[in-house]
Amino acid sequence: MVSSNSVAEHVRSVHAIISRPQRPAGHELVARSWLRCFHELGLDPAAEDSPPPLAPQAWRERGDRLGEVMDSAIPEMQTLHRQLDDPQSALVLADAEGVIVSIVRHPGFAREASLRGLVEGARWSEDVQGTNGIGTVLAERHSLVIAGHEHFFARHTDMVCAAAPIYDGVGEAAAVLAVCSLAPGGARALRALIERSARVIEHRAFRARHAADYIIRFHAHAGRVLTAVDGLLALSPEGEVIEANHIAFELLSPEGEALLGREVTEFFGQSLPELLSRTFRAGFHPLALSMPQHQTWHLLAQQPSRTRTQSGTRASDSASAAQALAELDLGDLRMAGNVHSAMRILDRDIPLLIAGETGTGKEVFARAFHASSQRARGPFVAINCASLPEALIESELFGYKQGAFTGANRDGRRGKVLQADGGTLFLDEIGDMPLQLQARLLRVLEERKVTPLGGENAVPVDLQLVCATHRDLRAMVRDGSFREDLYYRLRGMEISLPPLRERTDRRSLIERCLSEESAGRHPPVRLGHAAMNVLDRFRWPGNIRQLRYVLRTLVALCDGPEITLRDMPAEMLDAPEPPPAIVAHEAVHETAAVPSAPPSNLNPLQSAERDALLGELRRHRWNIAGLARELGVSRNTIYRKMKRLDIDTDAQVGDGF
Repeated sequence: MVSSNSVAEHVRSVHAIISRPQRPAGHELVARSWLRCFHELGLDPAAEDSPPPLAPQAWRERGDRLGEVMDSAIPEMQTLHRQLDDPQSALVLADAEGVIVSIVRHPGFAREASLRGLVEGARWSEDVQGTNGIGTVLAERHSLVIAGHEHFFARHTDMVCAAAPIYDGVGEAAAVLAVCSLAPGGARALRALIERSARVIEHRAFRARHAADYIIRFHAHAGRVLTAVDGLLALSPEGEVIEANHIAFELLSPEGEALLGREVTEFFGQSLPELLSRTFRAGFHPLALSMPQHQTWHLLAQQPSRTRTQSGTRASDSASAAQALAELDLGDLRMAGNVHSAMRILDRDIPLLIAGETGTGKEVFARAFHASSQRARGPFVAINCASLPEALIESELFGYKQGAFTGANRDGRRGKVLQADGGTLFLDEIGDMPLQLQARLLRVLEERKVTPLGGENAVPVDLQLVCATHRDLRAMVRDGSFREDLYYRLRGMEISLPPLRERTDRRSLIERCLSEESAGRHPPVRLGHAAMNVLDRFRWPGNIRQLRYVLRTLVALCDGPEITLRDMPAEMLDAPEPPPAIVAHEAVHETAAVPSAPPSNLNPLQSAERDALLGELRRHRWNIAGLARELGVSRNTIYRKMKRLDIDTDAQVGDGF
């Protein structure tokens, strides 16, 4: 805690600053806040006591009122806390009045955090805690860092707080995300991490809130569309703006003009049906729209991810086709990237190869891909190559003529390939297909014709091919157990579904699965907070398939409207937490590199700063000059930071000189 001498010295500094007619250059924000605290709020910088926190029921109700923001923030906070790995820090979510409604901290820091008022229900607005990260963000309306003696109260001067606002759909701060730490050094780097996590939370909450509305994602820079820093507009079926995220306000309403209620045509020169149709025809690539005054917007128009009865203007059937795929995007950036990649190849006669552990939802993804395509009215034919005896796979796939072999149906049989004509053929566990059949499948794919066993005439076939595997096909190609030519014919586009334990949208996925498993039950079954925490931290070796079985059992055994800890299996209650989920903060259609292990001589805050700088360098493809221009600093500043944080300056792919 702060010594009495330090308190006296800090009080003298505060009085010296607020009594000056000229504020110190570079400290205008802190000086403004100190003036508010002293003159408007009548606070004493030497005050020692904080008011007691709100009762649990009161702060929980505040958290419930945050709705989608709260649901989106919890998994992001848990992931960010693991990234920071700082035993002397607390990640907090506060509402628009500065009341902490959720906190994540190291168990060993609980007592220290409590002594400093970092607990649920504590109010950290400026009128209660003076200048501090949470309260001053709410007053200044932008991200910031309040470090050490920048706090108004002397009792907080050994802390560092980086905080960022989370905006609602009308441009107001709905909440604040902050990290408060006692560890010295590296404080400024936390601002970038917190700001980015706040934008991720804001995006997830916005999209969840408007799952039944049309959404426009746009930016002046093409590379920022489909990232956590693009503009979002939620639209009615008539094309009127219902809500917008704060980036959309900044881009479309820099002078504070009214934005809500206006027609989308005013901003982009085209109606909502036109934008939806053009997005579909472009294969879900961002559109480039040139506007008057030489403004160019890069834009994607998206259908509602959740259906509802609508009136008024309806988008074209072709534009609504991708809805089934869009519903798979619940907020995990890798899944969003998979959905985006799949949308880009819809109806382009490109095979899709889906990799992933058993139970990750490969067939679900394949069915959504089919339902989103122009073949949706055709058949979806699935065959598991691992579940059939080797002797039957050929006849199952290609069919046979009457009398082709002993025991054959006397009328013959159309194989799965011909059954899929006009639709989609899904070959699950393609890695288990025998080598001799791989050659025949390749020939069918090349010729688009099938010759049934015992037949002489080839039958034309038109289908979309989707394959799935939990095996490493590249390794199988190397050891000769899978044909290389077939592998490259199958992987027109390859995606990898993340295991459930690594998905950052686990809670949203659990809620969706629970809703589906309890459909028709009255009243609906819900998960208690503690039960949700147990499911969220479980490792799920069987992935989504196992999750569904567990939820189905819990729903069947639950006597009341809420699943509680009493209903949970003992093995789940004792399970360890899963490893941190991999969060890709880059554009969702790119694969973000996992930060390299930081050198052991860096403290947790320096490690976090190193990861943030590495992320920016990778985003700029190690173009130092480009990054320096964006940050408004010199190249030498970037090089100095790289050297201080032990980032290899010889690893550049291009400097941009």
